[in-house]
Order: sequence, then C-alpha cells, then structure tokens
Amino acid sequence: MFTVAALVLALAESLLPPLLPFAPGAKMGLCNVVTLVALVLLGYADAYLILALRCLLASVFGGNLAALMYSVPAGFASLTVQVILYRFAIKFVSIAGISFLGAVTHNAVQVGVASLIVQTNLTAMLPLMLAASIIAGLAVGVAAFFAIKYIPQKFFVKERI
Repeated sequence: MFTVAALVLALAESLLPPLLPFAPGAKMGLCNVVTLVALVLLGYADAYLILALRCLLASVFGGNLAALMYSVPAGFASLTVQVILYRFAIKFVSIAGISFLGAVTHNAVQVGVASLIVQTNLTAMLPLMLAASIIAGLAVGVAAFFAIKYIPQKFFVKERI
C-alpha cells in the first residue's frame, strides 16, 4: 500500500509544473511523505524497498527511464541520511528537520549526478536547488509529522530500527 501511495503521488506530481521554472526536475517530492512515514512506521528496510520500487515504477509508468540515473542515487543518499538521523538524533531533530536534511542531500546528490552525466560543473545551480530544499523538505516533513501523529500506534512495527 505504501508503494502504491508513493507511486500515485509521484505520478500526480509529475503532471504539475516544476517547483523552480529553470530546473525541470525540481519537484516538491510529495512521495517522500510516504517514504518518511514508512521509515517511522515500518522501519528502514521497508522504507528502502518502497523507495526502490517507487523509483523504478515511476520511471516506467512516467515513460522516463533515464530519470532512474538521478532518482536512485539521490533517493538512496537522502533516505540514508534520514535513517541515520532518525536512528541516532530523533531526540534532537524533528521529523520536519529530518525531512529537510534529506531534501538537501537529495538535491546536492542530484546536482552532482547531473554534473557527471553532462560532464559540466553544475554547482552554480546548487544554491537555488538548496533553497528549493527548504520549501520542499519542510513541507514534506510537516505532512509526514501529521500523518505519523494521527496514525494509530497499533500500525507501528514494534522494532522499527
């Protein structure tokens, strides 16, 4: 169910205009709400599986297999940062903060991957992409916080991480 929810959000968001007009791939990342909720409710292994399936299926159904080159490394790096923060710093960092740092990681890795693919230094885009991370990361984090808050505890896996 989590994978389907993430996939539906990813495909719906692909129909919306980019968050930044000059960066066609800059999206809000609404499907990351599902990944973050899965991390908290189900644990990191399921969150990684949901992320991998969502990336693959969104690329196939969206007709853009080349997007895998950007979404997989950025998504896995982002989720890894979120897993580490959730595991070791949840007492000090909120879910919104974890989401924000995941978004920053995601955009930084995507700019790095894009630089490698086009063989041009694109780091000049990084400040604008990081600004988008503030908006997207906090919005996703707040949405995930409220989803987690209102999902009954009986749906949480006992040992999440």
